[in-house]
Amino acid sequence: MDGNQQWLQLFENISCLYRHMLMLPTWNKYSNYQNNIWDSLSIFLEGYAFERQGRRPDYCHAAVDSLIHCRQQNNLDPDCIWNTFKKFLDNQKLNHRNNPLYPSTNPDNITGIGNKHSLIEVILNDDFSNRTLTSFVQHKIDVNKNIMEIFDFLKLIRGIGDKIASFYLRDLVVVVGINVADINKREYLQPIDIWVERTVKKLAGNKNMSIRQIAKWIVINCIQNNLNPEHVNMGIWFFCASIANSEYRLNQALANMDMTHCLVSDFQMRVSNVCQNC
Repeated sequence: MDGNQQWLQLFENISCLYRHMLMLPTWNKYSNYQNNIWDSLSIFLEGYAFERQGRRPDYCHAAVDSLIHCRQQNNLDPDCIWNTFKKFLDNQKLNHRNNPLYPSTNPDNITGIGNKHSLIEVILNDDFSNRTLTSFVQHKIDVNKNIMEIFDFLKLIRGIGDKIASFYLRDLVVVVGINVADINKREYLQPIDIWVERTVKKLAGNKNMSIRQIAKWIVINCIQNNLNPEHVNMGIWFFCASIANSEYRLNQALANMDMTHCLVSDFQMRVSNVCQNC
């Protein structure tokens, strides 16, 4: 087993921590995502839509509460959900330009806002054929055998860029269990943030890789070593953000596999102690 294969295998193993601690609790919370439009939208809003740098941490909570409020009235209306969201946040720092709930009709008359559609408008305007967001995405992947079209579709939503689109798609194919072995453009299931970028550049020995080159490197090297690229991506991010927790410690870890195992063991011990004592 060569050096990179050892690292990728380690990150695939670590991915279970991400899946069970961060990903699955959200999907299990809204468990009827295949058949219920409200559950599928709640997952997207709570877990993905607002995961951009510098966003207010209360955006996702206010967004889901807005859905719940309008759901009680059976009112899947872009303006109703937006106005409820505004009310819950006291009309403060709403970030209209990048807010996935802000309608293209520009009800607040914001200058230079553009005509991007809100998540709710996209759901209502497209031919979903009574599918939820989750089942619609799954259907598109199954039919087209290509990630690119649904990746571009998600980016039609206001505030949704490459990283968030890939982030949602990566988790969805894992949760739903889509067979992506014969899917084209699998690299678009690879969200690349600063942590993943630093790690892959270090492993590849190439400081000049582009975001797309990094994504392709993960996919190609994982497939060559019979590993799951999506799991490896999850593991890289979780190790960096939750275990190493600094660029300094990450650089140390990537230079010493034994140290990395110690960091992971220490993290597991701390989690175990919390579970036993609390």
